[in-house]
Amino acid sequence: MAGRWAPVVGVLLLLPLLPLASSSMVFKRDGNPLLYVTMNIGEPAKHYFLDIDTGSNLTWLECNTLGKGACLTCNKEPHPLYRPTRSKLVPCADLLCDTLHHDLGTTKNCRDAPHQCGYEIAYLDGSSLGVLLRDKFSLPTGSAPKDSPTIAFGCGYDQVHDPKKAATVAVDGILGLGRGSVDLVSQLKRQGAISKNVIAHCLSRKGGGYLFMGEENVPSSHITWVPIAPRTPGMLKASLSKYLKQVSDASLPLCWKGPRPFKSVDDLKKKFKPLVSLKFGGGVTMAIPPENYLVITEHGNACFGVLALQGLDMYLIGDITMQDQLMIYENEKGRIGWMPSPCDKMP
Repeated sequence: MAGRWAPVVGVLLLLPLLPLASSSMVFKRDGNPLLYVTMNIGEPAKHYFLDIDTGSNLTWLECNTLGKGACLTCNKEPHPLYRPTRSKLVPCADLLCDTLHHDLGTTKNCRDAPHQCGYEIAYLDGSSLGVLLRDKFSLPTGSAPKDSPTIAFGCGYDQVHDPKKAATVAVDGILGLGRGSVDLVSQLKRQGAISKNVIAHCLSRKGGGYLFMGEENVPSSHITWVPIAPRTPGMLKASLSKYLKQVSDASLPLCWKGPRPFKSVDDLKKKFKPLVSLKFGGGVTMAIPPENYLVITEHGNACFGVLALQGLDMYLIGDITMQDQLMIYENEKGRIGWMPSPCDKMP
């Protein structure tokens, strides 16, 4: 018997040595009203709060400038500014710099500063100037700290805001999860830290929620899927209220005023349609209750939480619309899925 079992034991002992990618990593979402995840970056690792953004690619931190000290224009961050070193700079000639500018739709300029890869990212409410760096990210992969992947990210040293749109920021930077090549998930996939380019997030009505990367926690059924089509809008229709007066409010473009200021979700349910349908191609529909499509402003008005982007064939669907919905982005398959889920329970 010993002779027959010996080869089998040998195979079993070799299996743990095979390089296997982690299939998923889970992060807790915190904050109110702005939701963020905590990332541990650097050597030694330090905590930073990053705002989740599925509409942009680059992850970046507000940081001090090299040789000049303080950040030129930065928000009031919850943690001390990240301090870059020259050894972590990505040179302008690096292929990663080309990849970043391809994602941003811009052209790099190596003439003035060949030792670094400068960039400018434009947002709806302003822009961010920075340089590209590489540093260690300590992520919940089950790996030892010494195996933390080295990730390229931005050092944002000058933030420009539209004063009419800028809001108080309680984070240290942006977690860029949009489709591209320099986003965090694409880098983790290339390095074998996760096996699939999949992102999912869940926002609880009770506050908080979670975010995961990788495929392990994706449910096998009961998900509604639609293709990702970034230049094609849904057939977005809403006949919300025939009885309330439409008013101007600085918070959002489409707002209504009630007989008295709105104070709670219960007030909204009495005056607005019980469900609004977002209609996508292929006959797929997302049904949304009033508490998920309306925002009560400081003036007590009710505003529609789905924003049409001027000059673009796109709509911005805010986090409030996705409450208690598990939203899944399968980037390799080019599709988005959702399903009702208790988002206060971590997977």
